[in-house]
Amino acid sequence: MYEVFNVGKTILLDGKPLSLVTPAGVEGWIEKGIPHSYRYDQVRDPLDGKMKYRCLYEKDGADVPFVLVSDPDSGDGRVILFDQKPDAQSLHL
Repeated sequence: MYEVFNVGKTILLDGKPLSLVTPAGVEGWIEKGIPHSYRYDQVRDPLDGKMKYRCLYEKDGADVPFVLVSDPDSGDGRVILFDQKPDAQSLHL
């Protein structure tokens, strides 16, 4: 999994911090057979002010949920936001 440093505000869910995971990190969980689940919530996109969906993962054995972020080596490391709620097949997860 990639290490992501959040130098801005801490990302919170219900007042509790979130961990970060990249799509490659989720693929690693799948390859290793690590049980996990995901769900979506809605947040306001800070760039355009519109409501969008973000993907939240819960992994067995982890105390905090994970938010899906882009790979900082090939992108900006920001939280991935979706205009519409994707289905599982479109995420390939």
